[in-house]
Amino acid sequence: MRRIFLTAILLVASSLVVDSSAQQIVKKRIGSYIENGNVVVAEANTTLAVDITVETERIVAGPYAKHAQRLFGVQAPLVNNVRYRIINSNVAIVDEPTYLASENVDAVQYCGSQPNIDDVFPKVLPDRMSKNNLSVDAAADRAAEQIFALRTARLELITAELGDGVYGAGLESALREIDDLEREYLELFYGKRIVTTSTHRYYIPVKPAEFEEVQPVVVPEGEKAPAEVVVAEPKMLPASYIVARFAPNVGLVEATDLKGDIILVTINPTEMSYPESDVKGKVVYRYANNSEVTMSLGHDVISKRVLPIYEFGRTVTFLAPSK
Repeated sequence: MRRIFLTAILLVASSLVVDSSAQQIVKKRIGSYIENGNVVVAEANTTLAVDITVETERIVAGPYAKHAQRLFGVQAPLVNNVRYRIINSNVAIVDEPTYLASENVDAVQYCGSQPNIDDVFPKVLPDRMSKNNLSVDAAADRAAEQIFALRTARLELITAELGDGVYGAGLESALREIDDLEREYLELFYGKRIVTTSTHRYYIPVKPAEFEEVQPVVVPEGEKAPAEVVVAEPKMLPASYIVARFAPNVGLVEATDLKGDIILVTINPTEMSYPESDVKGKVVYRYANNSEVTMSLGHDVISKRVLPIYEFGRTVTFLAPSK
């Protein structure tokens, strides 16, 4: 599939909680404890919200499209066409109460009206000047004559050759009306371009981190095992989630639909230093890992952020509440 060049623009949404201090240590007390006289049972979970804004461009062919080449020397689109393009994308931490209150996994918000293609052009076209029926060829010729007449009138207004001349606000208004009429007639040949946008939101509850398998230490036969065996800490593996699929000719589709390229969110944990646990500690905190969260479409990266992910962090115990 042809590579798609995308513009990744940060989308700010009021219901998304974006931690501007993601590079700093983020922690949360977990377990059962009393706070302000109330018993609190807290967990440290992370839910990602993915916002993808798609621009939909509809080209509706004009009723006289096949006559554009003959009358104007330029070929016009002969069939209706729809193209989709991702213009905004963002990954952020979502506030848990907001996420739990949401009923839909995919919440869609539209900007602009979704047109009915059958109603884009009126049944009675603007070039109809009488009750007599004309053939399509004759009607196209008449519409072309109207376009050239409007251009002549515009030139005469600008050069003050029409009547006694029109000036000031009157001239501006007249030129604007001529422009609107010419555009309306040209659309009969070259069609209409209708652009709308829609924002889709997907929620990703992050799963617990997985680790590389640690190979056991094997002592060769005949050799004495060391008094103390140092076992390397297992390496944390990245996690990936398929959000949806996208293609320029179909737009966003379900993750299981094979019509488009995969939109993938990948969480890559980073190396971090955490406080040491106290073996006698009973106060438990979960420290988040400042992970690199990348969203990609096929081979193209469309969004990259560093976010605190609790599932990739570490649990630490203290004797007293951490300051």
